[in-house]
Amino acid sequence: MSEKQMLYQKRLERYMTAMDCGKPDMVPVAFGVGEWIAKYTGTTLQEIYYDLDKSNSIVSEMLPGLDFDIFKGGPSLWWPPMFDAMGSKLYKFPGIGVEENSTFQFNEQEYMKPEDYDEFIASPTEWLVNHYLPNISTELENPGSYRSTVALIKGAAAFAMQGGIMAQAYGKWTMDHGIVGQGTGFTKAPFDTLGDALRGMKGVLLDLRRRPEKVLAACEAITPHNVNCGLAGAGADTRFPCFAPLHRGAYPFLNPNQWNNFYWPSLKATIEGLWARGKRMLFYAEGDWTPYLEKIAELPDKSIIFQIDTTDPKKAKAILGGRFCLQGGVPTTLLTYGTPAKVKEHIKRTIDELACDGGFILDAGGVVMGDAKQENVIAMIEAAREYGAY
Repeated sequence: MSEKQMLYQKRLERYMTAMDCGKPDMVPVAFGVGEWIAKYTGTTLQEIYYDLDKSNSIVSEMLPGLDFDIFKGGPSLWWPPMFDAMGSKLYKFPGIGVEENSTFQFNEQEYMKPEDYDEFIASPTEWLVNHYLPNISTELENPGSYRSTVALIKGAAAFAMQGGIMAQAYGKWTMDHGIVGQGTGFTKAPFDTLGDALRGMKGVLLDLRRRPEKVLAACEAITPHNVNCGLAGAGADTRFPCFAPLHRGAYPFLNPNQWNNFYWPSLKATIEGLWARGKRMLFYAEGDWTPYLEKIAELPDKSIIFQIDTTDPKKAKAILGGRFCLQGGVPTTLLTYGTPAKVKEHIKRTIDELACDGGFILDAGGVVMGDAKQENVIAMIEAAREYGAY
């Protein structure tokens, strides 16, 4: 076994132990190369988004010398060509729709109308193919046409190309640097599927008042699809969690009654459906979830990794610690507005408070934005190693 393979095994064991609420030799550290890297490499965000080879080469140049365990990915969340091939209306990407150094923008609209609920609930996939895709893509406006068919093939080919390129890159990073990928697969809360992509924020909030029974029925119809999505994208892997970015469940998007009745039941069912097949969720709790910690504690032990963004970390530790692995604890604002000294001070306090008995992964609380300072990100990693030994 080579030195890098041994390093990979050590980091993998560290990660697995923490996920199971155990105490490894050191606090595992998760790290991702975010959009902030562009200003330090003389590269535009447009280049990073559209040129996967250049984006991956930037990652490859940055990894040597950084001692962390879990790699969360490179600076581009999306590869725009697979959207461009279908004439997608959903996103504006750097250089196309927004300035070349602006991050992507999501074009939220009511792509699903109130009168579509019954047809959607009866057959979600059929409705998506017949109505949603034509609504969000100029090239798919006439389903079954030659133009639409070619656009679907091009979009699928681009998706496969991205998957192949990134799988090769991750394999190289594992071999060259001994790092472990964070997860496999992707899913969402059913209410977020409805509120993000289909009805939009305004639409779904009005629906809670005007047609609450339709919202509940739609979330129930979406749930098995989101369970399958988390499993299918993972290629049958059950060692690593599937990533679930959670949006509308953060306080105070919904009031507690709405959260209990409309958001939580289908999300809980999704998590339980995944866990029944051995797949846990990276519960990426963006924003503040403090009021809901007691409800989250109802989940099966170890079925999630709970991401701490602006949730009260001490309350998260008191209520969820020991039963679920906790991850995060470093405010993204600190990485933007702080100093290396302030970052190190915060890391020491976080490890003392959250990692004392294991079951904790140090990480930025949320997505590290483009205005973060590289010296602060590096200070986070260095401080984690300095203070993270058990």
